[in-house]
Amino acid sequence: MTWSNVKLIFKRETRDQLRDRRTLFTIAIMPLVLYPLMGMAMLQVAQFTREHPTQIWLVGTENLPDSPALLVDGDLDPVWNQGERSELLQICAPNDRDENFHKLVQQFHENRTMPGDPDLINQMIDQEMKSRGVDLAIVFTAGENGETEEAQNSGPSAIVLLNSASDRSRIAADRCSQILSRWRTASIKQALESHGVPISVAEGVSIKRADVSAKSKRTAATWSKILPFIVIVWSLTGAFYPAIDLCAGEKERGTFETLLSSPAGRSDIAIGKLLTVMSFSMVTSLLNLLSMAFTGLFVASQMGGGVGMAGLGLPPASSMLWLVLALIPISALFSAIALAAAAFARSSKEGQYYLIPLMMISMPLMMVPMLPGVQLDLGTSLIPVSGLMLLLRGLIEGQYAEVLPYAAPVCMVTFTCCYLAIRWVVRQFNSESVLFRASEKFAVGAWLQQVMRDRHDLPSVGNAFLLGVMVLVLGFFVQLAVGSTMPGSWLELAKTILIVLIATIGMPAILMAMFLTRNPRKSLRLRLCSIPAACAAVLMAICFHPLVTWFTGFVLFVYPLQGDATGKAEFVGSLVDQAPGLWAIVLLMAIAPAIIEELAYRGFILSGLESLRNRWQAILITSALFGIAHFAIQQAIITFAIGMILGVIAIETRSLIPCFLYHATHNSITVLLPRVDATTVDGSPVLPWLLFTNDGSIWQYSVLPGIVMTLLGVLLLVWFVKNRVVPDNSVELDTTFLQTALGRK
Repeated sequence: MTWSNVKLIFKRETRDQLRDRRTLFTIAIMPLVLYPLMGMAMLQVAQFTREHPTQIWLVGTENLPDSPALLVDGDLDPVWNQGERSELLQICAPNDRDENFHKLVQQFHENRTMPGDPDLINQMIDQEMKSRGVDLAIVFTAGENGETEEAQNSGPSAIVLLNSASDRSRIAADRCSQILSRWRTASIKQALESHGVPISVAEGVSIKRADVSAKSKRTAATWSKILPFIVIVWSLTGAFYPAIDLCAGEKERGTFETLLSSPAGRSDIAIGKLLTVMSFSMVTSLLNLLSMAFTGLFVASQMGGGVGMAGLGLPPASSMLWLVLALIPISALFSAIALAAAAFARSSKEGQYYLIPLMMISMPLMMVPMLPGVQLDLGTSLIPVSGLMLLLRGLIEGQYAEVLPYAAPVCMVTFTCCYLAIRWVVRQFNSESVLFRASEKFAVGAWLQQVMRDRHDLPSVGNAFLLGVMVLVLGFFVQLAVGSTMPGSWLELAKTILIVLIATIGMPAILMAMFLTRNPRKSLRLRLCSIPAACAAVLMAICFHPLVTWFTGFVLFVYPLQGDATGKAEFVGSLVDQAPGLWAIVLLMAIAPAIIEELAYRGFILSGLESLRNRWQAILITSALFGIAHFAIQQAIITFAIGMILGVIAIETRSLIPCFLYHATHNSITVLLPRVDATTVDGSPVLPWLLFTNDGSIWQYSVLPGIVMTLLGVLLLVWFVKNRVVPDNSVELDTTFLQTALGRK
């Protein structure tokens, strides 16, 4: 990489972007002009807004006590109207319809319904209120029926009838609730005083709430949730249009080939464009932040709230420093991802389609830190974007002692993501198939005909991703449907698990292999393997199990199971205990998932991703899809690690049989280990050396034997990588290689 070339390309691209009116409008004009215009519009609209009075219908006022009086001359007593504008509550004059309405409400209060429709009384009451032209009705009753002595002694009751579908009715109910509450408190106080009982007896223990935080701390806590979100959202938005214009736009204008033919290398061009997009992303974010802040403070002061409207003051001075420091890596990350996606696009319109999923994926990561109760810990610090936002929250609030211990993992994750994204950009610019994709029109019918006509022995990359997405979507909806009805027995549990596995994973993989490829056996890797490979896979699963167990404990320490997940696991465990024997548990929980999942992931998906010509990239993507399909974050991380090992085995052996054996062996040990008892351990010559327990119920691996087994597993994995153990007696495999060689010649 030549930095002088990078500098020249950066200046060229920046100058071209500054000449583009659309880019200037998005980055500079919109934040500097749009927000002030919006603020002026809010001030103008506020001049025309006013609080409309609400109509209140009071029925049964004869049941009210004389003291304390709620009404004076047919209107609410101003004594109870503290802080409220009396003209906003207008009382309707009584008429001859009050008595019938009172009886109707009495029926409603006594939970009596009319024959036919149980909601008929509600509809009649609502219709009566509409015909009367009122927003709220308050009916005062002397008791349940108003006639018995017990009801008379119980005191009057007020039934507030509102229409929750109407804003005016809800506003009227809120206004009246304060008045009725004050009047009720005064009534209780007067009744107690008349009997010589102090009011403190009725109130009981006095509970007072005091906020001990300083005003600056409250202000910082509020801004710490707003500022990081604004900065990161606009850094993502600001990278969109420059990235599209610098790649897809240049392809449309025909200037991209001229740049590629210059003495600058592909890496120089990629880094120069990346710095340009990154610069515009940072400028967009900062301009939007400053414009929104000044406009908001100005509007607040003009609307009477002052700078401290709703207790919100100016953000801490140090917040700008932390935001600018965080903006550098986050802009680099979003700019690199946007530029890599835009390089794949053939037009500006197509580039927008590719960048919309980036926004959809990033938004949940930005929303998680704003949820109540989410704090920065080791688990959240390892989540991209979310960890950085939580770190910014703590720094803006001044909680340095609490968040600085997690600054290292946050920075590690952020810079790792930036490095991978930049590598992706450089790789895109070095790929001729990416930069010079021919434009084509898409039609569903023609695409289906092409898929069926141009089938190959192995699936394509698109077929592999299609199956991965299909498994995720089907798994989500099927588990959502199955989760609504929990199984009640072992047989129902077995049926549920098998249906989910077959319907969401097994059948889609088999059907796509049959209809989208010419050789389903080859696309699913259904080949024989050598005996050494099969034995090595089983032995490697046994040797790696201590390491996986320790890794599982670490994952559960970082991301502890929540109460619902723990309760569900205990419930499923109780159903598993009803199994007819260990053979049934192993068959359902270990062997069946191993066979079905391997067909889809190490079979069809990995075979398709091998077209990427980078086996480690294919293994990584397959393992990621394998982990995401398990939904729970704890299980996703664990299965991702196991998927990496299984991917290596599948790539090196070109057969699913070793993957079946490894997966089934690992699952079987995981299922059987919690069911080991002291008698079994004492009766074995190996288990007392390998396992130990502290409480007699949970068996764990001893440290030294576990380390020895892990080292042996690593040696077996290296053996798989260094020595391809493809069987020589596989007729199908040799014939395929021979046909391929002849075809190439």
